[in-house]
Amino acid sequence: MRKAITRMQGAIAIVVIVVAVAAGVYSLSPGKSQSGSSLIQISIIETDPVNQVDSLSPVNITVSHDTNVTFVIQNHDDAPRAFEIAAFNVNQTIGSGATERITFTVGQPGVFEIFVPPRPASIGLKASPSIIGYLIVK
Repeated sequence: MRKAITRMQGAIAIVVIVVAVAAGVYSLSPGKSQSGSSLIQISIIETDPVNQVDSLSPVNITVSHDTNVTFVIQNHDDAPRAFEIAAFNVNQTIGSGATERITFTVGQPGVFEIFVPPRPASIGLKASPSIIGYLIVK
């Protein structure tokens, strides 16, 4: 009888731990929060250093309309890059290796271009092509 109670207590403890971990992961995950805001991590990644080709990760971002959005943008390129979303007057230069936070409100639904302009050639570096992604507002 004592063995059965100990097993039951062990099973209950495991269930409680799993539920607690799942709740913690859910509450720390990016996305829409209860206050009507979203925190989204974005990286500018140098995917081909020889040819100076960069990319966004993720390329497409989906948010709900009438939401305050905060982009946390990390520039992993070896040079500063601009980050633009013209529809929301977002235009921020992010230094090499730097992280910037940009907060704005998205209104009506639509698909809006995220644009990282091409970087001109400089001493020792080739020109880098532009990067395009999309902000999808539902």
